[in-house]
Amino acid sequence: MIAGLRAYRLRQRRSPAVAAASADDAALPRRARRPIWLHASEPGEHDVLKVLAGQIADFADAPDCLLTGGSGNPGPGDDPVAIEQFLTREQPLAVVLAGALLPPNLIEHVQARGIGLFLVNALGPAAPGHWRFWPGFTRALLCAFTQIHVRNASAEASLKALVRGAVPVLNSGALARFPPAPGCNHSELEAMRQALANRPVWFAYSLPAAEVELAIQAHAQALRRSHRLLMIAAPRDPRDGEGIAATASAMGFVCARRSLDEEITATTQVYVADAEDEPGLFLRLSQISYLGGSLSRDLPTPGPLAAAALGSALIFGPQASAEDRGFLEQLRRSGGGRRIGSAGDLGNALGALLSPEVGADAALKAWTLATEGSDATYHLARGLCDWLKLHHAERP
Repeated sequence: MIAGLRAYRLRQRRSPAVAAASADDAALPRRARRPIWLHASEPGEHDVLKVLAGQIADFADAPDCLLTGGSGNPGPGDDPVAIEQFLTREQPLAVVLAGALLPPNLIEHVQARGIGLFLVNALGPAAPGHWRFWPGFTRALLCAFTQIHVRNASAEASLKALVRGAVPVLNSGALARFPPAPGCNHSELEAMRQALANRPVWFAYSLPAAEVELAIQAHAQALRRSHRLLMIAAPRDPRDGEGIAATASAMGFVCARRSLDEEITATTQVYVADAEDEPGLFLRLSQISYLGGSLSRDLPTPGPLAAAALGSALIFGPQASAEDRGFLEQLRRSGGGRRIGSAGDLGNALGALLSPEVGADAALKAWTLATEGSDATYHLARGLCDWLKLHHAERP
């Protein structure tokens, strides 16, 4: 038994509600394939593990991932009976933990079964509450891991000093909190880049009908600064493509529509992307992206992460989902995006970001924020899959 665990358990008080829930949990059927279990001991690490699970799934012959620790699936908690029933039902190939809180009972039960146990994105992990001060308890918990992956050199040095060679401590870097950008057809991307011939491009991303006219007016304003500027307008509802083209034509612009297989030519000023494409193609073509709906109340907005990850400087209004507000505020503070207050500000923001130095700097900052940790996540996912192949190649 892990040193200090006996005292920890003597102080525990089992909740009848937890016991009842664990009994119901045990009656659930087993999975068809044994998964990797990824558990966040703190809510803030759930997004990190979600991105890691997505990266693992991208590899050929990857195992299933079971993700717990979020509000939707908290996992078995710290109850020994619930943990044992959970492990019996799920039969995980490996367990990956993230968070500063080291859950003693979970660690002990996983170790007792001989399951590979990985601590990732670690900074200063410790036993819960005042138990971190119990002599040797945190060290004993850490020594139960197969590998410990830390965020930086400082954490690497402190944990190596603590475990004293009992377990490998690897400086893998901080893991990504945001998912990777959407893909696209790269042969089509190259063809469109050739057709654009280095023209500046901005993207009205998921544009609702209520904002069509204001976006085209902003384009007219921006053209005074950059006469070769192309606007790509992706309607929120592809059926609105005809209306966007009609509005732009009535305002004197030369238009082309994707749904009609019309090509972008040297004279095209507005290109309507109304063929239900994934946005990855147009985000890759655009130096600037406006988040459609963000100037209108009660309208949804597209997620900003894809645009930022693909190197677009972002323009957005005051309206955004609660899920995206934190990222957009980070983007504004870093200089990777511009928040505008009204429709009349869109043209001015476009004009400012069309300056090569300003726009490139904003796009780089947006990309840096959105993709931070992506390499670390990729290499950790690859390492976990390689470990599983090595240790479970001949096991059921």
